[in-house]
Amino acid sequence: MRLAFLADIHGNLPALEAVVADLRGQGVEQVYLAGDQVNRVPWNNEVMDLIADAGWPAIVGNHDLVVGRIFTPNNTPPFTNRDRFRSLWWTASTLAPRHLAVLRRLPAARRIALPGLPPIRLFHALPHNLFVGIYPEMVDATVRQHLAGVAEPVIVCAHTHRPLARTVAPWTIFNGGSVGLPYNGDTRAQYLILEAEHGRGGWAWRPIVRHVDYDHSVLRPAYAASGMLAATGAMGELHLLTAESGHPYSSDFGVWLRDQPDAVRADLDRAVPLYLAVHGPGTWA
Repeated sequence: MRLAFLADIHGNLPALEAVVADLRGQGVEQVYLAGDQVNRVPWNNEVMDLIADAGWPAIVGNHDLVVGRIFTPNNTPPFTNRDRFRSLWWTASTLAPRHLAVLRRLPAARRIALPGLPPIRLFHALPHNLFVGIYPEMVDATVRQHLAGVAEPVIVCAHTHRPLARTVAPWTIFNGGSVGLPYNGDTRAQYLILEAEHGRGGWAWRPIVRHVDYDHSVLRPAYAASGMLAATGAMGELHLLTAESGHPYSSDFGVWLRDQPDAVRADLDRAVPLYLAVHGPGTWA
């Protein structure tokens, strides 16, 4: 028995297509989506079309949640600030209504229980918070606090864009990294396979993280042709740099921006060059 988990696609169609091609040779019985199907890379409609055709069970990620809320009464600060969150607003304005409806219906978690195998709890970031993930450097006590109440012994999560296999008793935690925007310095699309295997302690899940090459040369032309770069300015360039490099520029910029003066935070086209002048691999904020 093999299950696949694809996470953090973020609208990156060529990365997803490469993963789909790779999946054909992996003997996988079921594919699940671990959230953040859209935003930051411009093929959002095409990604949602592929997902719909495949019929894969999915959960909601933080980007899916916000994009689905933007043009509804449920949108709340800070995401009401269109200039600050240009990419989210552009994605929401260009997604087909049928895809927005799908995002709004996605569950926060799924329980995967197969006969004779350890049950799995699938969620995007944390059980009760879509905006904070489980990181390798997070201490065990904090992880246990976040996971209190989770009954399943195996957890599959996402959000950090970094692969993880970690045991914090009584849980085993897996993260397959990101299909569309890896943050671990590896530009290849990454996803998780869990393979059932029988050992001394009975049946267990063995993780396999797949790394799949794809053509990055199509990224910049797509950002330009889609209108995303024109609509998002320097933030679009930052998302493109993230996709091209496999480094966490997009998220690290947000960490840096929180501590900047109001004048800098109010002008993203000015803020991004200031950030890039001092931050990057080895000097993250």
